Amino acid sequence: MIRELSLRLQEQLELDLESLSYQQSNPLAKFNSSISLIRDALKKLKVYFDDHPCNKQEEIYFFKYIKPDIYRWKIYHSELYMIESNLPVGGADEQINYLKQEHYHIERFFLQYQFQYQYYRLNADELDNLYFVRGVQLQSTLLPNVPELDPSFSTSCDYLFSKIKAYELLKDWVLEKLNYLQKSPLSIDNILQGHTSTELRWTGDSINLAELGYGLYYTSQINNGTAGIGEIFRWLEEKFGVTIGIPAKRFAAIRTRKRLSRTKYIDEMKEAIDRKLDKEDEYVPERKDKG
Repeated sequence: MIRELSLRLQEQLELDLESLSYQQSNPLAKFNSSISLIRDALKKLKVYFDDHPCNKQEEIYFFKYIKPDIYRWKIYHSELYMIESNLPVGGADEQINYLKQEHYHIERFFLQYQFQYQYYRLNADELDNLYFVRGVQLQSTLLPNVPELDPSFSTSCDYLFSKIKAYELLKDWVLEKLNYLQKSPLSIDNILQGHTSTELRWTGDSINLAELGYGLYYTSQINNGTAGIGEIFRWLEEKFGVTIGIPAKRFAAIRTRKRLSRTKYIDEMKEAIDRKLDKEDEYVPERKDKG
């Protein structure tokens, strides 16, 4: 039961965070709203856990997989806000150097906890009784130093696994930014100065531009269909001065739409054009008879 409840909670949280990322562009406001959503989810998760007693194997599964999958977002958004807040406002070279340092910091973290990171990547289970059972007091070099957390809702390694998951997401974000900056330094300088070469900027939700990009890709409208989706995304980002994000993640967000049409923006475009054409069809000028 706890697995099903937690999975629904996790899915809803990720949908809410994704929606928030489209609606809010101010970093501080986005951070505060994100942390509020995550804290609420963690409170509900603890209530679920407290209300559903579990055996040892279920406890291990909960602290090895379920809690880290939700708690990682708290670490990720906290770290991301710090990176974005301290991103240099100068040219592309300064931002590239800064992001390289952040990438080094992330890799250093993985190296610092190399044993646990490999344990995580291999999905090993030999030390699960030590890492993911509450109340373990054994002092060992295999146990990492972690913050003082609620002993009734934490183990020696669930926080570290949460941080590993968060830092993997953070690494993807940093590398994506670096890739874009290194391939389009001139356009970034223009964006930072508040204009692009054509003085046109995308002011709608970035997910709409992603939807448009996939439409161009799957209908083979650019370079006779030889342009890759990554190339199309970078081209749209450069032309409109906006960061769309990782293509695969954007496609996943479009695919998971449930309450609305998956192609919501393209549908809105079609409806808007149809309305315009219908209005013009309604207007038929009266013919004047020649006297």
